[in-house]
Amino acid sequence: MGEKGTEKAIDFAARNGHLHVLEYFHSIGYKGSDQAFDFAVRNKHLHVLEYLHSIESKGTEVAINCAAMYGYLEVLDYLHSIGYKGSDQAFDWAAYYGHLHVLEYFHSIGYKGSDQAVKWAAENGRLEVLKYLHSIGYKSTDWVFDWAAYYGQLYILKYLHSIECKGTDMAVNWAAAKGHIEVLKYLHSIGYKSTDVAVNFAAENDRLEVLKYLHSIGCKSTDWAVNWAARNGYLEVLDYLHSIECKGTD
Repeated sequence: MGEKGTEKAIDFAARNGHLHVLEYFHSIGYKGSDQAFDFAVRNKHLHVLEYLHSIESKGTEVAINCAAMYGYLEVLDYLHSIGYKGSDQAFDWAAYYGHLHVLEYFHSIGYKGSDQAVKWAAENGRLEVLKYLHSIGYKSTDWVFDWAAYYGQLYILKYLHSIECKGTDMAVNWAAAKGHIEVLKYLHSIGYKSTDVAVNFAAENDRLEVLKYLHSIGCKSTDWAVNWAARNGYLEVLDYLHSIECKGTD
């Protein structure tokens, strides 16, 4: 077996938690790459990590980020105890995946995230994470609100509204584009207005029920709505627009 082949074999053994195989390779003089350590983190093999550390095999910054992404608090605590440091990406990924316990741990040891942590928590519907981030000083911007609308996160929008976080016109436009009719209704109920841009986005993305709803509250279609629907081949939308006497351009 060549050196590269053995290195790969060690990496695979670490990934699958086969400590006895790692010990065998080490006994005959072979070492793995830093990927062996990172693979062990990814698959939560703490016993493998402890062994690799004992033979001075090291991982990369990916190790902390991976553990945060998967919510492996015990692994994170171990990595931190042996000197590994993560970037703000580790914090942000924990927020993305909703690992509140990891965020609490990171905060307790002085780790900080970026604005991305709040955005990712909002767009992925991580309400408890979002509340926690606000409780420790992170702020939501209008773009956080808008992205929550884009992804149809109604409960997040209600929470953001309750703390007086506002969005822009794009919140309505994106909700229309993505077909989130309940989000649209909620936004209208708290004072957001739809424009012809929302109508055009709905037509462009084949959101027939959204179009009907927007027209029911007085929004008007433009020739661009017809043009976009025609370009994308949305016959039902075209038929509906024709039924309300909306025409495209030449």
